[in-house]
Amino acid sequence: MSSRTVQAQKSSGEEGIFVRLILEKISGQRHSNLRKNAFILWSIFKSFNLSAYYVLWIKGLQIILWPLDLLLSLLERLFVPKGSEVDYPIIFVVGIHRTGSTFVSQVLADCFGFAPLGNFATLFPRSRYLIHKMFKGLYRPGKPGKTEKYKSYYGISKGLFSIGDSYEIWDKWLGKDHYNRPGDISAEKRADMVTYFSGFQKAWERPVITKNNRNTLILEMIQETIPKAFFVVVNRTPADVIQSTMRASIDFFGTDEIVWGLREDNQFNPKNYKDKLDAYCHQYLDLQDSLTRSLNAISREDYLMVEYEDFCEDAKSIKNDLWDKLRAKYDLPDSPEEFGASKYYTSRRLYDAELSAEINRRIQDIRTSQSVDPGNV
Repeated sequence: MSSRTVQAQKSSGEEGIFVRLILEKISGQRHSNLRKNAFILWSIFKSFNLSAYYVLWIKGLQIILWPLDLLLSLLERLFVPKGSEVDYPIIFVVGIHRTGSTFVSQVLADCFGFAPLGNFATLFPRSRYLIHKMFKGLYRPGKPGKTEKYKSYYGISKGLFSIGDSYEIWDKWLGKDHYNRPGDISAEKRADMVTYFSGFQKAWERPVITKNNRNTLILEMIQETIPKAFFVVVNRTPADVIQSTMRASIDFFGTDEIVWGLREDNQFNPKNYKDKLDAYCHQYLDLQDSLTRSLNAISREDYLMVEYEDFCEDAKSIKNDLWDKLRAKYDLPDSPEEFGASKYYTSRRLYDAELSAEINRRIQDIRTSQSVDPGNV
């Protein structure tokens, strides 16, 4: 057998191995996605949570209404000016996953009457103006005193105009990876983002409020793209966040061995830590450090820090603080409505005192080791 033939067979064999590895990776990703979707569906059915069932209702309506959405978007391209700047602030409610940011955004949307980017917008992700101009009159902000209204299922809330993660909107610009920091966002996508919010706000004629935890990873990009962006940053005690994240892992993957949620670094790998709890603690601390760096680069007049527990205890004071900050910088059209109640129930159904103590100990140990070796931060 000639050396050329041997070389060709070797090359063919290497290509075959490469192709096989690619196919195995694709197959593994499909299996992982199928498994994830199956567990999500099962979790929805067994949750007995109306907000969870509402997810299925919204998804069904999106399929039915997409022809109308497409038609409206085509009409907007022909007859609705794009616009280059929003008139009022866009309030971005952000924070690490499982901090209670959905609840905070629900209450703020109701008490201020801001235009919510939520369920209704996701039914028409292509249309930024006409559908909202026609149907905004149906929006009736609820009474904050009715605390039973404020329920959600991983960023999805019951109600046609309820605020939510609205991935159908955000994925157009940031992609479908909901866990990792988005890569470079093109100038074209940034321009489309401005066009969308400009049209959306002009239709509603009021400030807009939106909530999506992935935006926590790109605060500086958002501020550069939308100059009138204002951030409400929600914090919660680390032990509560981490326990809730572990519960989410079970709901989404069927096990807490797979870490669910945002990642500050897309190279994050739970196998790099001594056990799963250590991985969850590092995930939380990495995200907190990333958020701190982002806020240090943003003017203090452009954000408000909100502790979830304080918000539940005295929401009215925090609402007033937010209103004062917004009024100091922007010309707002109306006065906010008063709260119907000043205290809200803090959910701690997942609270485990022993696990909480261990989480706090782990976090202290990690921070101590980082202070000794700054290169680990």
